[in-house]
Amino acid sequence: MKNQTLTLKKISYCLVMLLFISIHVSVTSQTLVVEQDYERAGACLSPGDEACVTIIAHKLLALSFESNVDAEVNVAFKKTIGQNIEYTLHFSTDRAEYLDRTLSIYCQSFTKGVHIPLSLSPKESKLFYITVTECYKNYLEKGLLLFKQCSYADAKEEFRKAQEECSDAPPNDDVKNKIIVIDSILYLRKLGKEYFEMLDFKKAEKCYQSIYELNKDDNLAHRKMIDCRTENMNYCEKYIIAAKNFYDKKEYEKAVALYSKVIENGCKGEYIELAELYLGQANKKLGKERNSSRSTVFTFQWAYLKRFGFSIGGYPDKKVLPYFTFVFNTDKITVKKEDLESGEISKSAQYDFDSAFGITIRPVKNKYVPLWLTIGIGYSGLIHSVSPEIGILAKIPFGRDAKVGLALRYTFQYRAVIESEKRSLVPAINHFVGLGFCF
Repeated sequence: MKNQTLTLKKISYCLVMLLFISIHVSVTSQTLVVEQDYERAGACLSPGDEACVTIIAHKLLALSFESNVDAEVNVAFKKTIGQNIEYTLHFSTDRAEYLDRTLSIYCQSFTKGVHIPLSLSPKESKLFYITVTECYKNYLEKGLLLFKQCSYADAKEEFRKAQEECSDAPPNDDVKNKIIVIDSILYLRKLGKEYFEMLDFKKAEKCYQSIYELNKDDNLAHRKMIDCRTENMNYCEKYIIAAKNFYDKKEYEKAVALYSKVIENGCKGEYIELAELYLGQANKKLGKERNSSRSTVFTFQWAYLKRFGFSIGGYPDKKVLPYFTFVFNTDKITVKKEDLESGEISKSAQYDFDSAFGITIRPVKNKYVPLWLTIGIGYSGLIHSVSPEIGILAKIPFGRDAKVGLALRYTFQYRAVIESEKRSLVPAINHFVGLGFCF
């Protein structure tokens, strides 16, 4: 166990050293470059007769200064301006040996520094820029090559390095835009794959076409564009055949969906002409069917020749809607009533009525089976009772496209009287027959 621990420590140490060496090599392979700016040197605000030297470098370059004639270089000011650091150095000019001064500038991890000969007069000001040799250019060229090879993730990493790790990056570089383009391509690739798997070849083709416009060297995107067009044409023919089958079977909603797909996908001219022709006819058929759905039904109800009433409700093809029924008994019922104080029993003849609420359901959604089930529950106010019921309704239209039709209804009801002494006054089982209209 101890030997394993020592081995792991050695491996960890080696990995750290390799990482340090790789970073060191990548940095030291570059060299510092100095450039003098004669126009923006500005005025020297040093005390006495001292001269000013301003050094500007990227903030990633931590500079240090030496001089062949000065024991110590006087860094009077140091300030950060954007991505750069500005060093202001003050030099004495009161001795002759100062006319042969050489300023040496070093940066951590760089093996070589830069050396600037300085012959300074009192109050003279000079400005220099310190950059790194072709750091930005190297990363940029490598990123462009990887982009051309469609290695987008690797290209993005090289562009990121050029933008964030190079002190010689120009202030108006467009590397950021190149990274945005790569992010767009990666997103379009993902989106195009999803659309292709969902058989939406038109949208998939647009995704791959956008990628190809961003990178003309992306052969994969070009091949995918061709694949999408081929598959789209194949499915156009399948859509047309399937849509015609649905149309012939009078399943117009399915036909409309497929004909619309043909038009949306930009199929061949002959396919679009057929789709537009049958799409218009299918929509007309659907309009007629919707207008002639005859979903509202009103029927007259009766039972045992003395009980009459009505029922009204919604009987659509696909939805579940409520219905209401009211039935009145024309034959009075004799009801006994006991006076609690005197104990006398009186009799009175009263009219009985029954009302019910429920829902309508079409169990078989087929034009050849125009039947609906009704399920509900009723209540009577005179002879207090709860009455569950179930029934069936049929609609018979007056013609193929008629908006009105005949409605036939049958209901079976079981009447559960709450007060036991009144159960003999009304029948427990009732059969209602209805005749009316659907519109």
